[in-house]
Amino acid sequence: MPKEPAERYMEWLEREEERLGIAATQRASMDIEEAREMLYEELGYDPTESQLSTFMELGKARYEIMPEIGITAYRFERPYGYQMVYQDVKTTLFISYAETTERIKMGWGEWRY
Repeated sequence: MPKEPAERYMEWLEREEERLGIAATQRASMDIEEAREMLYEELGYDPTESQLSTFMELGKARYEIMPEIGITAYRFERPYGYQMVYQDVKTTLFISYAETTERIKMGWGEWRY
């Protein structure tokens, strides 16, 4: 099944964490100027407002909303590439990306993905 664009963005955010570290990625997701610099470094051009807002929204989901609603994300290396998985912290069960986004929407109605 093809991945949703937001799921691909979440994987991209995870790659940025590996490349720059969690602290730097988290700071960039909260400060628009740091986000602009980080995206410029990676993309090689000034990011659009849409790219910046998407990055900031995903940072909010990853670093604020998901921990608050008890979901954590992991990136597993597989023979065919990487796989993002989501886990309910309370039950320790793995949940789908669709379930993750549904829980985010229920807990945070303003989240747009």
